[in-house]
Amino acid sequence: MRGPGTLALVGLLLGMAVTPVAAVTTIDWRRCSPDFECAEVQVPLDYADPSGRKIDIAISRVKATGERRGVLVMNPGGPGSAGLDMPVTKQFPPEIGRHYDLVGFDPRGIGASSPVTCGLERGWSPIPFERAKFDEHVVQTKAIADQCWATQPELLPHLTTRNTARDLDAIRAALGEARISYYGISYGTYLGAVYTQLFPRRAERIVLDSNVDPDRAWRGMVQIWAIFAERAFGLFADWAAVRQETYGLGGSVDEVRNTFRGLLNNLDRHPVTIEGETYDGNRVRLFARGVGQREAKNLELAALMRKLLDAERTITVAAAEPPADNRAAGSLAVMCGDARWPTDPAQYLRDALRDTQRYPMMGGQTSNISPCAFWPNPVEPRTPIRDNQAESILLVQNEYDTQTPLEGAAHLRELLPDNSRMLLAQGAWRHGAYPGHCADDTVTRYLLDGVLPAQDVTCS
Repeated sequence: MRGPGTLALVGLLLGMAVTPVAAVTTIDWRRCSPDFECAEVQVPLDYADPSGRKIDIAISRVKATGERRGVLVMNPGGPGSAGLDMPVTKQFPPEIGRHYDLVGFDPRGIGASSPVTCGLERGWSPIPFERAKFDEHVVQTKAIADQCWATQPELLPHLTTRNTARDLDAIRAALGEARISYYGISYGTYLGAVYTQLFPRRAERIVLDSNVDPDRAWRGMVQIWAIFAERAFGLFADWAAVRQETYGLGGSVDEVRNTFRGLLNNLDRHPVTIEGETYDGNRVRLFARGVGQREAKNLELAALMRKLLDAERTITVAAAEPPADNRAAGSLAVMCGDARWPTDPAQYLRDALRDTQRYPMMGGQTSNISPCAFWPNPVEPRTPIRDNQAESILLVQNEYDTQTPLEGAAHLRELLPDNSRMLLAQGAWRHGAYPGHCADDTVTRYLLDGVLPAQDVTCS
C-alpha cells in the first residue's frame, strides 16, 4: 500500500509539483524589527522523505496598509542572499505596499533559515586564471569541496533551487493563500521560473527582473560574465581616456586597458589594504563589471584605480579579517547542486586558455576550475523550463546588464508561455530594472491590475 511518502517520492522523480508536506495552516507572527514581523515555516529537509528531518524557513511580513489583494513574496537574488529584510529594503512604489502583504524570506541554508557553512576562513569566487598556477587551483578548489562535504554532508545535497521552490510553496500554504504573486531579481528570476514550472496553478502575478538563462545554470552563467564585462569595460576605457589629466589611467582606450590589466596582475599577487579594506584582483574585477554608461560607476572605478595604483607604492599590506562564509557556502551549494559541472580539470584548463584570448579583461577567470568540479552528483536533475503553464509572467530587463545579460533574458522569454511578456529598457546598464525607470508604470500596473502589455515592450 502506498503512503504519502511514496506518492511524494514518485512525484519528485517525475518532476511533478507535490503539495509540500508539514506546511502549517497558521503562523505564529512576532515583532522582530520596528519595520516588520517574523515567523518560521517548518519544511522537510528532503521532500522525498517528508517524515524525516525538518528545517525552519525564516519569513517576514509587512502587512498591506490599504485594501489588500494578496501577498507578494520576494527574493533578492544570489544564490546565497538573505531576503528577510527585503519587504523594507526593496523600495516599491507606495501603491504596491498598500495592496499587498510584502513577504520576504531567507532561502534554505541562508541567514536565519538553518544556515549552511563550509567552515571556510574566506569566501570563494572564481579564481583569476594563471596557467602556471592551474594545478595549484585544482588542489585548492578540491579542498574547498571536500571541506564543505565534511562539514555539513546532510544539509548540502538538499540546498537546491527545486527545493527552495518547494519551500516557497510551503510558505504559500502556511500563509493560507491559494496563490501567490512573486517578485524575484537576478537568481530570484531562476527561482521564480522553477516555481512556476513546478507549481503553475499556484502562481498569480509573477515579475522576473534581470533574468537568468535557465539553460545556462550554472557554469554557463558564470562564463557569460566575461563577454559583457569586456563590452562594458570598453566604454569605461573610452570615458577614462578622455579624462587622462584627471585620473592618469591612459590617454587612449588601449592605454587604459593596459593600466587596468597591470593593476589586476599586481593585486592578484599582492592584495592591498587601505583603511581596513582589502582589495585583490578578484574584488576589483567584480567591481568593474558595473561600469559602462553609468557616470557614477565610472567615477568610482577611476577613483579606485587611482587610489590602488598609488597604494601599491605607499600602503603596507595587511591581512584582511576573514568574512563569514554563509553566503559563499550557500551559493556554492546551489550552483553545484542544481546541475552537474564538468569533472575533468583538463576541460577547465582548455576553456580558461581559450577565454584568456577571447576576453582579456576577465581573462580565463570565469572558465577556471571551481569547487563544483568536485561536488557529488546532484540529487535531482536541473528543472527544464518547458511548456510552462503559469497564468502570466512579466520579464523586466535592462539592455546592458552585465550580470544577467540580455541574451539570457531573451532565451527565457522564448521558453515561457505565449501569455508572458518582456519589457526591455534600452540603454540601461543597472542590474535590477524595477523600480527606477521607464519600466515602472508597466510593472506596477501588472502587479495591481493583472494587465500585461499586448506584446513585448521596449522603453528608453
